Amino acid sequence: MSSASKTIPQPTGPDRRSILKAGAWSVPVVALAVAAPAASASTTANLALLPPQFGSSIPMFTPSLTQRYDASEPSGVVVGNTTSEVYTGPVILRLEVDRRLWDVTGFTYDTRDGEGARAASFSGPTLSDDRAVYTVSFAATVAPDTDSFTGILVRPTLTFLGDYPNDTLAPADAGASWVLVEPADAGPSDNVFVNNPGEPVDATPFGATLTADFELVASGDGSAYRPTNATLTSIGPNPTAVEDRVTVGFDPALADDVVLQNIALNGAASPDLLSQRTNTVSGGRRSVDFAFTGPLAEGDVVTFTLLYSGGTGATPASTAGSQIAYVPVTPNDDNQRGRGQSFANQPGS
Repeated sequence: MSSASKTIPQPTGPDRRSILKAGAWSVPVVALAVAAPAASASTTANLALLPPQFGSSIPMFTPSLTQRYDASEPSGVVVGNTTSEVYTGPVILRLEVDRRLWDVTGFTYDTRDGEGARAASFSGPTLSDDRAVYTVSFAATVAPDTDSFTGILVRPTLTFLGDYPNDTLAPADAGASWVLVEPADAGPSDNVFVNNPGEPVDATPFGATLTADFELVASGDGSAYRPTNATLTSIGPNPTAVEDRVTVGFDPALADDVVLQNIALNGAASPDLLSQRTNTVSGGRRSVDFAFTGPLAEGDVVTFTLLYSGGTGATPASTAGSQIAYVPVTPNDDNQRGRGQSFANQPGS
């Protein structure tokens, strides 16, 4: 059983991260109380923390699971210079995040000299409740009149921790902040950059997780995987919808059709709970869709086995992988939880 990779095209839609337009990063500093401590180095230049003009947002839910909002990924910050004075010397920044949402394991900086990013020294985290503070330092020259595109790009190495079941967090806790600690420059008012979360909106969260076992089947001069059984669990708190789908994908060489057998809901036989809707081949892959004929309440568990028939007996294509997935009737529904656990890929993918 495997669901670790997304190398196979996902019917579940895009990754939770979605690219933001550049302007979305020009956010006011209102969400977090942050201040730069006194610094040892000084300069007549004015360094400024600027938006990196790229990034992503991750949908989160409030702890009550009645609203959703976008948490901004603290994907980086640019150290620019708003004056005609060059600065050469140490640069020290501080990044503060919520440790329930992000794990930081390193930093890089890119001076835009054509040599690419290089590792920066860092320490931390220093913890205060769930707030984690990291300090990053490096020596560099910040050229005059540099902006978001020409200044020094500083990026953390991040691991996102907010996937289901950890996808609930108060919006006030989801913000992240960058502070320029050193040098002490001519204008400290622009030495703070904050990634604020989006405004919460009403939501009706629902979702399902799916696990599966796969078998390796010989065909022609090769072999390929296909799922043999699956378990789907509704994670709520709201029910899934009628006509939500289970999609089964496999190499056409292995079978012309597949039927679901031994369908059970919470251990009780429910043979009519899933009904086949489509059976198509595209891109060297057969996809068979089954629709739910009724909703699933939070905590409902559906199990079934898969029985295959036919097949060309040809050698499977090396690019055709197998997957089984839960897909809402409304694709990419913002209310869907657990997207990263809603499918299972063949072993090794």
